[in-house]
Amino acid sequence: MKFFKFLLIIMTCGGSAAWAQEGPLKLSLADAVARALEVDETYLSAKEDLTAAKASITEAKSALYPKVTFDASATRMIGLPTVIVKANSLGPGFPPEDVEFSAANEENLSVGLTAVQPLYQGGRAWTAYGAAKSYHSLANENLRKARDDIVYAAAGAYYDAVLADEAVGVANTGVAVASSHVQATEDRYDAGLVSEYDVLRAKVELVNLETARRQAEDGRAAALRYLLTLLNMPPDSEVALTDRLAYEPEVYDLDESLVAAEDKRPELAQLELARQLAEDNVKITRATDNPSLFFTASYSDYANKFSLDFADQWRQQGMLNLALTWPIFDGFATRSSVGKARAELYKTELGKARLAEGIDAEVRGAYDAVKTAEATVRSQRENVTFAERGYEIAKARYDAGLMSNLEVLDAQAALTQARLGYYRSLRGYALAKLNMRRARGELEELKF
Repeated sequence: MKFFKFLLIIMTCGGSAAWAQEGPLKLSLADAVARALEVDETYLSAKEDLTAAKASITEAKSALYPKVTFDASATRMIGLPTVIVKANSLGPGFPPEDVEFSAANEENLSVGLTAVQPLYQGGRAWTAYGAAKSYHSLANENLRKARDDIVYAAAGAYYDAVLADEAVGVANTGVAVASSHVQATEDRYDAGLVSEYDVLRAKVELVNLETARRQAEDGRAAALRYLLTLLNMPPDSEVALTDRLAYEPEVYDLDESLVAAEDKRPELAQLELARQLAEDNVKITRATDNPSLFFTASYSDYANKFSLDFADQWRQQGMLNLALTWPIFDGFATRSSVGKARAELYKTELGKARLAEGIDAEVRGAYDAVKTAEATVRSQRENVTFAERGYEIAKARYDAGLMSNLEVLDAQAALTQARLGYYRSLRGYALAKLNMRRARGELEELKF
């Protein structure tokens, strides 16, 4: 009985927890961006590239350190080669018979260490080490660029979904107002105050608004599906967008924005680092003709019999070696490689100049777009105020019999369009600010 009571409690708690979790998932703009960064394959791949680039620094630096190797071998010879010395071939005093002996030992043991320290490699190792650090910085800028791209895409998709949600709200309001107007027109028709045409015209407007509402709902579903796909969530997930479109003005200075873009845009940093890598490649290729100097030290113990008796059987030997190599002629291969590397460097420099011009134009365009979007929001907000007042006047005059049904329907349609236009302007302003931050290279600093 105690077990069944315990099971009942567990089932009750589980049912309560499940009930508490019912309903759509609340999703803010910050949640959407964070989720996108967690699942975007390009961004995750860029993070792994950064990890690999960091490891490449240690790999390049290892060329400057000595290399120490341990060697051990045990050999048993089978069928040793022998040398035969004929009798009396070496003169008086030597054995009168043939002598056969082996110049090799049947058993051989060897244990030793060898250290090789590069002293000079024509500048290749140090240049490669610097290039590895530049590549790490490039990978970091690639990561920044990937992050900017996914933040921009996620925020834009979220704004589109919110706009579609607001459009459904406006459509619902329009249908509710139109339904009320149809009822009022029918009442006036029953009282003999309006014609049947007025009733039919009001019903036609209601059907049109209901159609527009269905279209708005389809648009909202499509916008949500795109957002959910971007977040790697099931397309049929139920979500509630918690952030709304709002007018939050931001002030930008054009000259300061141009300077910020020059300092912060990851694309410019990418090309500058690519130029540095191309320059390092020229140096490394050219250094192929330079001499290389290595110092080698080795020490080993060896024995001619399998034994651990170091005192009697083992012998020691060591070696110090200084080696210099200097390529004299390679058939002009290095010269050709240097020419190719310099061509790549020149192409990179040209690309950076073109990109700088494009970013300058992008910042100026984004600045103008923010100004235009801000003015549009203000005018659309004022337009909504005018449309609301106009509808109130039209409805009051219609109720008093001083205005026709068509004029009321026109005022209602104007109000619906004004509200939709206002929400579109809010979305446009939000995207304009997002574009401006991206043009300035500040999406990474953006906090939602």
